[in-house]
Amino acid sequence: MKRNRALFIVCHVLAPVIAGGLIYVRWRDANLLMFKWFRAWGLETAVGWLRAGASEPSGWSFWLAYSLPDGLWVYALTALMVFLWRDSRSPMKFLWPSLGLLLGAGSELGQLAGVVPGSFDVIDLMVCLFAAVAAMLLTSRKFNARTLSYQGV
Repeated sequence: MKRNRALFIVCHVLAPVIAGGLIYVRWRDANLLMFKWFRAWGLETAVGWLRAGASEPSGWSFWLAYSLPDGLWVYALTALMVFLWRDSRSPMKFLWPSLGLLLGAGSELGQLAGVVPGSFDVIDLMVCLFAAVAAMLLTSRKFNARTLSYQGV
């Protein structure tokens, strides 16, 4: 049982967060605050290696660089909340898993309203929605993605 929990956290929480972070490191603007942190921590060489040969995103790579990380983070947060609240009998059990969607979609809608820095993108909004729904489906105790059947996990 502990092995299944660890595997769940690795696959549905850590892997998406790490993948989203690596996408940021590879393609996002080097003037972002995180790159200043990398320099301060002495990671500039490793980051330079990851960024070597990265071209300006366009087409699919633009979507990959700018929309997918948000979706991966929404997925990870939603999966984590589903995992943490899975055995609860509290009515909050249904609110917490929506936190990822609320933060992801909320930031996009906040950009649209001009209260959150950045520029609104309907694709980002759709990716956040898709990621939250996918996480809720794929991490539900009643859904087994391997056999595409519903059962207790």
